[in-house]
Amino acid sequence: MNQKEFEKKFVNKIIHGDCLKVIKEWPDNCVDLVLTDPPYGIEYDYDQYQDTEENLQHVIDNIFPRLINIGVRVSSFCGVQNISKYPQANWVFSWNWRGTNTFGYYGINQWQPILCYGKDITGFGSINGMIKSDSIYYEGGNCDEKKCFEKHPCPKNIGIMTRLIRRLSNKDNLILDPFCGSGTTCVAAKMLGRRYIGIDISKEYCELSRMRLKGLKTGISVTQQKQGFKGLLG
Repeated sequence: MNQKEFEKKFVNKIIHGDCLKVIKEWPDNCVDLVLTDPPYGIEYDYDQYQDTEENLQHVIDNIFPRLINIGVRVSSFCGVQNISKYPQANWVFSWNWRGTNTFGYYGINQWQPILCYGKDITGFGSINGMIKSDSIYYEGGNCDEKKCFEKHPCPKNIGIMTRLIRRLSNKDNLILDPFCGSGTTCVAAKMLGRRYIGIDISKEYCELSRMRLKGLKTGISVTQQKQGFKGLLG
């Protein structure tokens, strides 16, 4: 599959499927940024996915190397307890926040590593093989949208995704989230004038992502769409 065929088939779409199968035939360096938050292997309750340590290792051993091939840059959240399992990153963001974390626990010293691979367009990254780090601060933690998207157990905050996309991509760049869940990465990409591709193994999460993206155009919330409200734009 060449770049033109790839873009025609996948760009600005939410794809329901196993991401490893979906991206298998994609050309190398076909997306400008992979920005994702894969499961952490901690037995969390996702739809259509078993969040086991074994499945996390499958992600790291099989999916991650392919993502690094197809992405000019790759940026992935990971659990603190699992960071040593991942390939060595070129640089690491430390996401620090005040508020609740994914599981609803409140605290003022919450943080999470974000592993980054490839060349940082701002010229940060690694120098002579030394891992560099940076900090991103965002008030509010993970769960701003959890009450609105109760079908997904831990949606990422739109604020952190917009900050990362601004930092790691340019206008009209192509952003991929192979574990798109409730679609926050794709929503942030569209808001910032980037193109997007989302993939998820859950049909329900894919539909939720599409509804959120539709809401950017129509102004109709997910809740209103579920209630059948179409608005002036239909």
